[in-house]
Amino acid sequence: MVLAGVAAFTAGALTAFQSRANAMLATTFQSAIDAALWSFLSGWILLSLGLFHPKARAGLRRARQAYRDRHLAWWQFFGGLGGGFFVAAQVWSVPQIGVAMFTMALVGGQTTNALLVDGVGLGPAGRVPVSVTRVVAALGTFIGVGVAMAGRGGLGVHGVPVAAVLFAVAAGAGLAVQQAVNGRVNRHSGSVAATTWVNFTWGSGLLLGILLTQVVRGTWSAPVSLDAPVWAWTGGMVGIVFVAVGAVVVHHLGVLLAALLTLSGQLIGAVVVDLVSPGPAAHVDGIVLAGVALTLASAVGAAVAARRARSGDDRAVNLDATRCRQGAESGE
Repeated sequence: MVLAGVAAFTAGALTAFQSRANAMLATTFQSAIDAALWSFLSGWILLSLGLFHPKARAGLRRARQAYRDRHLAWWQFFGGLGGGFFVAAQVWSVPQIGVAMFTMALVGGQTTNALLVDGVGLGPAGRVPVSVTRVVAALGTFIGVGVAMAGRGGLGVHGVPVAAVLFAVAAGAGLAVQQAVNGRVNRHSGSVAATTWVNFTWGSGLLLGILLTQVVRGTWSAPVSLDAPVWAWTGGMVGIVFVAVGAVVVHHLGVLLAALLTLSGQLIGAVVVDLVSPGPAAHVDGIVLAGVALTLASAVGAAVAARRARSGDDRAVNLDATRCRQGAESGE
């Protein structure tokens, strides 16, 4: 339990490091799309090598059979598009607003869109009731972001760039959808490697499409320099580690505790990265820390409320099933 908890927290903190690494690569290349594509393609290549393992290939076959049997819809294989959008948001937004602000906006979008994802039943758990507590907690994450932005001069020319924050919020919303549909694919594939490979394949496809569009329009340019530190090239490997650790620790910690530890690692790691290795837009003071604390507390509240909603729904289903059995036994 302790090792799994440490792993979950570390995996969350690694996403903050990934944001800094990908942003550094974008600054070196002077091209956001080139940096994002490297991050995804490098991970995809490593995962493709993993397909030499028979269990990974068997997982892909099971997922394909689930689609043929109509247990999975075609669009549920496209979760990687959310991952590709997330990396694109990293490399474009982090140099403008810093890792801490990016992560707060990301958590806000992810927590809020999780309400819609649960409400329509995209995830493997099916439809989950949306309570008032969850709505209030989700709104609280944006209040935390607002507090942090106020500490940096608000929005606008001399404050936080509006577009960069909105891009991060949209990326978080996409991650909520990605996690839900990937969970369904993984349930049928029974292989983390196979599910992650599918995820990276479509994410790479999205970024390649953006690059080709730039080439056709004549707006793409090759990387200006490749003189980036070694750690800046590791974004793809960090992405693989994050997905793999998440799939393993959930069996030891449960969904709620794993999510809370990962989330804590993300927000605390983001603050540490901006303090230890500040980028051009990094800014951490008391007000920003207060915003981080409020965002974290709100996200934790939303996760706890979601867990209670799922537990209550499960109890209702079990009660109905018990009543049906009792009625059948009594001949009613």
